[in-house]
Amino acid sequence: MPTRRSRLGELDLVDRLPDVIPPILIQIGFGLICVLAAIGARMVVNVFATSAGPYSLIYPAILISTLFGRWQSGLITFVGAFAYAWYAVLPYHYSFEFADPADGARTIVNGSAALVIVIFAELFRAAVRRAVLERNAQIRTHELLLRELDHRTKNNFAMVASLLEMQRRHHPSEDVQEALAIAGSRVHSFAAIHNAIYSGGDYVEEINMRDYLSALIRQLSGALFLSDTVSITLDCDPADLPRDTAVAIGLVTNEVVTNAAKHAFAEGDTGTIHVTFRASEHQPWCLTITDDGRGTPGNAKPASPRSGLGSRLIDAFARKAGGELRTDWPGKGTRVTLTLSDEDFGDT
Repeated sequence: MPTRRSRLGELDLVDRLPDVIPPILIQIGFGLICVLAAIGARMVVNVFATSAGPYSLIYPAILISTLFGRWQSGLITFVGAFAYAWYAVLPYHYSFEFADPADGARTIVNGSAALVIVIFAELFRAAVRRAVLERNAQIRTHELLLRELDHRTKNNFAMVASLLEMQRRHHPSEDVQEALAIAGSRVHSFAAIHNAIYSGGDYVEEINMRDYLSALIRQLSGALFLSDTVSITLDCDPADLPRDTAVAIGLVTNEVVTNAAKHAFAEGDTGTIHVTFRASEHQPWCLTITDDGRGTPGNAKPASPRSGLGSRLIDAFARKAGGELRTDWPGKGTRVTLTLSDEDFGDT
């Protein structure tokens, strides 16, 4: 079971200290420490209020000793601190003799109250311990189920991608092969998203963009079969973004890179698709994807730049990320830029 930072109310010294130390020695030692703490507090109080509340300071010591060292430790603290208060504080000082006959009854009442504290503190400690053990058992079951779900999800992604690839290889139509390859790349993209969200088996709220985009680029390079002709490069700041924003940026990256691999290069052409991500505390994040392919003839903007499914997905994912999308056609190739809108940046 993973180590967790225990809450103060769950602290049990017998469980926390090394197993080589016998529990009874731990309880005796902690009980004596609490006795010394009660005596020290009494000496401080005696500086300005001699003999005031002779038994009052033993109660917190007994409570702490029982809660963290179990009833054995509490009982040791009770005996030691109570005996000291009776012997050193009540008149006569440093004597068990009572100056006032009424002190005997008062001592019995205070001693009984201290024992009641030991009993109820132990009952409370035992109830908390049972609740903690039940909670930890539920957490272990939950973690086991999550790991199993994570494993099955990864297997399902791999199985779907393999089925799409088998269909692609055996289908006679080149258009269908291309469509299946794109579908496979999207499946790989979702797999990379899943791996980023469930990093190390833990569900994360923020995603490191460098690790996430690096994994995504590797998946795309393999899924789109670009290693021999077109290379995909990445230059990314090691920024952490909220999960939903990071996922949307990754989906935009997937669609833009897929479109570039599909349309920017003629068959047999070589080239590069360069992905850049910049983010800092003082500037909005910016995703730039540039290719050195054919671009648009004459640098003319296409009549329907958002007519295809991939383009519509890009627009939807860009809105999900809270970014503004821009497409440029420089001297060669195409550049797509997604930048966090100024309004959203002001809200962060």
